[in-house]
Amino acid sequence: MTLDELEREIQRRLEEHRYPAAERLLVTIDGPCASGKTTLAKKLAEVFGATVVHTDEYVIPHGQKTPERLAIPGGNCDVERLSKEVVIPWKRGDKVFIRRYDCRNDRLLPEEKLPDCRMLIIEGSYSNLPMIREHADVRAFVNTPWEIRKERLIRRESPQYLQMFYDRWIPLEDCYFDAYGLPDRECILLTE
Repeated sequence: MTLDELEREIQRRLEEHRYPAAERLLVTIDGPCASGKTTLAKKLAEVFGATVVHTDEYVIPHGQKTPERLAIPGGNCDVERLSKEVVIPWKRGDKVFIRRYDCRNDRLLPEEKLPDCRMLIIEGSYSNLPMIREHADVRAFVNTPWEIRKERLIRRESPQYLQMFYDRWIPLEDCYFDAYGLPDRECILLTE
């Protein structure tokens, strides 16, 4: 599917008014690192006036990164906090206050009010963990060839962080995708 086709599908679903929680539409954009998820989320947010929450801001704190937790597919994501703090209250129509996690400094940032919006995009790897996807109305998966992703990683990451992607983050993502069979048939697949 192309970006234009995805936009049309989202617009169709918005117009159907068949979704609960005051006609709010939750979109997830998943896929491997450097596949274009953030760029896609930004484009959709501009088109639909949506708000974007990044799973990168909901990584578990360093003290919780135990071998047992990281052995759980998707265990690197603080899905419990993301679900409790963002997804569930937003779907209910409540005001949402988020606390982004600053991974480099291992701390939660001050609380921020999420802007009111009709469409919320949860963007990033792990956005299709069961606690999130059970509330999603549209689930997209960006599938970009490894060579393109590798070039993007080399451009955007320092050598120290690039090696962490290869040694740690990519294997954790692959484990998550395998464990949950992603992309599955409910995902709208976008390829580059």
